[in-house]
Amino acid sequence: MTYVETRGNVWEALAGRAPGEPSGPADPGLWGAVVDRLNPTSARPVLRAGVEYVQLTGARGGDYIMLRSPDDGERPSYLRLTPEEWELALLMDGEHTVARLVAEFARIAGRLAPDQVRRVVADLAGNRMLDELPMDAFRPLQELRRKPVGERVGSSLLAAARGRRMLLLNVDGLVSVLYRAGGRLFFNKAVGILTAMLTVGGLGLFVATWTRGSRSLFLTGDSYVFGAITLILLNLIVAGVREYARAMAAKHSGREVPAAGLLVWFGLPSLFVDTSDVWMAGRRARVLVSAVGPLSALLLGGVAQVVGLALPSAADLAFKLAFLCYLSAFVHLSPLLPLDGQYLLMNWLEVPQLRNRALAWVGGRLRGRPPQWGKLDREGRLIALYGFLAVCWLAAAANVAVRLWEDRLSGVATGLWHEGLTGVLLLLAIMLGLAAPIVYFLLGRLTRWWSLSRLRRTENDREADSPRRLAALRASDLGGLPEPALQGLASRARWVHPPTGRQIIMAGSAQQAVYVVVEGALEARRPGDPPGTIRHHVGPGAVVGLVNAVTGRSTQLDWHTAGTTLLSIPTATVATVVGPLPGPPPHDRAEAEALFADTPALAGLATDQRLALIGSAHPVDLDPGAPVILPGPTHAVVVESGVIALPDGVELRRGTLVGPVGDGSPGMVAQTITPVRLWVLPDASDLPPLVGATHRPGSPMPVVAVKGSPRPGAPGGAAYPPLTIPPGPPDGHDNPEVDRRFERVLTWLVVVLLTAALFLTGLSFRPGPAWAEMPADRVLLSIDQGLVTATFDGAPENLDEGARRYLDQGEVIEVPARASATLTFAGGATTMLCANTRVGIGTLSTGNGRDQAPRAAISLQTGRVLAGTGSTSGAYKPLALTVDRSEGTVTNTGAAWYQIEPAAVVVSSGTVAVDGKTSEVTGKQLGCADGAPVEAPPSSSPEPLPSDDLLPSDSESINPSIAPSATPTPSATVVTPSPTADPGDGDDDPGQPDNDPTTAPTTTRPTTRPTTVPTIPRPPTTSPTTRPATTPPPPPTTPPPTETDEPTEPEGTSSPG
Repeated sequence: MTYVETRGNVWEALAGRAPGEPSGPADPGLWGAVVDRLNPTSARPVLRAGVEYVQLTGARGGDYIMLRSPDDGERPSYLRLTPEEWELALLMDGEHTVARLVAEFARIAGRLAPDQVRRVVADLAGNRMLDELPMDAFRPLQELRRKPVGERVGSSLLAAARGRRMLLLNVDGLVSVLYRAGGRLFFNKAVGILTAMLTVGGLGLFVATWTRGSRSLFLTGDSYVFGAITLILLNLIVAGVREYARAMAAKHSGREVPAAGLLVWFGLPSLFVDTSDVWMAGRRARVLVSAVGPLSALLLGGVAQVVGLALPSAADLAFKLAFLCYLSAFVHLSPLLPLDGQYLLMNWLEVPQLRNRALAWVGGRLRGRPPQWGKLDREGRLIALYGFLAVCWLAAAANVAVRLWEDRLSGVATGLWHEGLTGVLLLLAIMLGLAAPIVYFLLGRLTRWWSLSRLRRTENDREADSPRRLAALRASDLGGLPEPALQGLASRARWVHPPTGRQIIMAGSAQQAVYVVVEGALEARRPGDPPGTIRHHVGPGAVVGLVNAVTGRSTQLDWHTAGTTLLSIPTATVATVVGPLPGPPPHDRAEAEALFADTPALAGLATDQRLALIGSAHPVDLDPGAPVILPGPTHAVVVESGVIALPDGVELRRGTLVGPVGDGSPGMVAQTITPVRLWVLPDASDLPPLVGATHRPGSPMPVVAVKGSPRPGAPGGAAYPPLTIPPGPPDGHDNPEVDRRFERVLTWLVVVLLTAALFLTGLSFRPGPAWAEMPADRVLLSIDQGLVTATFDGAPENLDEGARRYLDQGEVIEVPARASATLTFAGGATTMLCANTRVGIGTLSTGNGRDQAPRAAISLQTGRVLAGTGSTSGAYKPLALTVDRSEGTVTNTGAAWYQIEPAAVVVSSGTVAVDGKTSEVTGKQLGCADGAPVEAPPSSSPEPLPSDDLLPSDSESINPSIAPSATPTPSATVVTPSPTADPGDGDDDPGQPDNDPTTAPTTTRPTTRPTTVPTIPRPPTTSPTTRPATTPPPPPTTPPPTETDEPTEPEGTSSPG
């Protein structure tokens, strides 16, 4: 005989402890007191005053009742009942015994369900909805289980890491004030439209900012430490807004928000509000509360991006906040993780164990396990589509992770990995913080795998494990078998630890094993039942498949696990040890089985329950006019043939159940009219076990659960079972069209998410902004080939091929033969260092504002460099690069691609000047000394020009790129100054472009705006055919003293203003 409950067994519910939690040593009289409380003939439960109830409608049109325990200073409890069960609960007035309640429920529901009645009583007691609860009887038990202080502190810390809520505060009054003060304004159509617009617009701005690399995510003031602190603080703001939105949604639904506080959410400090009371507001309210958290994050992210666009000074902070908002929304909408996405779909579909069963089905199909898609019923297809949705989200998450690494985290790793132990720890903390949900998910799986491995090693020692298996059998429904029979079963039993949601028994298949539930539960449904139906929910001590083993029949139900630990016994062993079923001879048994199946009041019982009734029942033949007598209040009779009449004249025929009455001495209840054959049920209020002698429940079950899996703090309550449909036959409200609509929507969600995942996969091949997480005063050194030496804080260090390091000003790079390296500046401009090159890093800076103008200075001492100053990002102007060398300073204006040596400059494209003189554009293909051509960076090629008559207009655009270097001259910050790099020369250099390219010696240079004109100049109206007398000869090999001294005098006459 199995006990059908919602969570655990009757004794655990009444004890107020979690299913499977060990009871520890205790006085056996305590268990006797509990058993006596539910004795069908003596227990008289009383429903507490103040229990709140509301009738709600499910997803498929069926009604149900939600109950809330009275306010008694503790966190309220919630329970879902069917309307028939609530009608039964209203009869719990202290006058009705449990046996009488069984009889009343048979009258209310039209079927005999003693286990369902006991389950309702146990659930009401376990949720503090009955008076005179036996909780005080367990006070000695709690005292015996009190742990030492150190162990309690350690357990509390571990529980906090797993998501236990801390610092609970009663905030319902404050939330009510906030809702009236403006929170209610968020729940209207206008705000919904505004949210959609801000979400789309903000997401577009965020993607543009991300791809342009104009804002750093992990840097605040060029510090990764301050950046990490900023992200943590902003994350609290995001969490606060998210929980504020949930609280407002709960208030909008007319329910309370009794508590708020802190918790550790996936390893990070976070906030929460308790919105469990929304269970009393119905399905739409639950969907709203689940959806409003991610939606609020999307809204906040959109607002942040708009503010960042309007206020450039706040753009960095706004970008960080928007990133956290979008990441929070993406993670919370995940169907894979136990967060808002899961609860949103569970509330919408109302299918129990949706996520666990979906993941189990996907995992089973990957291993080739049935059922296939074509053999799934309506509920199976919904579960499978949820599994596809989770897989698509996982693919999208993998692409997001790759993009995050390529675009941001790789830059952070470059900056922190070589900063000592502190930098490495900070890098690990950043990566773990970003990947916390996935890390917790994988860590939970890893912890479970490790615990299972240890447990299996223990279980493999069959001799040492035998007492534990025997104890489990004694505590089960097989406990009434003789001791030798139990030992025979224990010798062949083995432990099974299936994941939650796995289907272990398929309807219509030959069952290979009988399962004893040791911990957790098993849930059963019949193929074709309306989605969400749970026909049977069996807890610890139940035996599944016993009838099939003894009778050789195939099962009619699908059984799924729910956090289950099982003992598996081969079917053949059970059939041999148990032998034939007790009861009437085969002919009478077949007759009784057919009768009970045709009796509406018994048709809802499980097969083993009907067989248990048959085993204790016996037939009686009566002549016409004989009285039909019920010997006791728990007895009942089933009419097999003939006609009987009740005292009021109502005639009853085959398939009618009469009794039980529950209390008193019923005596004669009817009289036969024709020859009648009846089946007498001795105790219809408490079904006997199927095999063995009557076994008293309450034997301690060994504890074998796999513990220790990290559980994220799930805002809004981690206990979801109250919304599960109570076990029982379908309620008759079946609407296939609703499920077809659910299936269509889920299909489109899968298509959309799969398309997004494929799109992100395509984007993963696009290179990211390498400079995005580089401090503003640094340059990125990448080793292309060979071994390169660079100094860091003055100390030389050899870098292998593929190495990437950030360099500060004042450092020196030496590239030996058969090696090459690349310098990448903010904005994407690059400088390739060929073999046998030695350069020093000078001043590095990046302007602020919406359009950032990077500037850099390097000193070339030997070798050759190839400079591409064009920006690969629309947020940056071309690099203004100053190269100091022995034969003059080389500068550029706008995007250019050119080659620099100590004594020569070759310009392939763009505007480049040597000591203020514009060099001729040759259009040649550039390369290092090995002769291999090097392609110009795409963005470094300027726009096509109609002619080469570019030089006169150079005077208007070259000055802005040189002028900024006048104050901090490149030679002032290079490592090894060239012979001409003294401060005086640096001050004179900016003046030279003013006199160099002019159309007439006496013409004053036009006024220009140096700070805003980095663009390529347009061709002049006249070609430059002459140069002023003061201009040095065109060849760049003219000695530097001549070039720097001659333009000094015209500086004052030709400068603007």
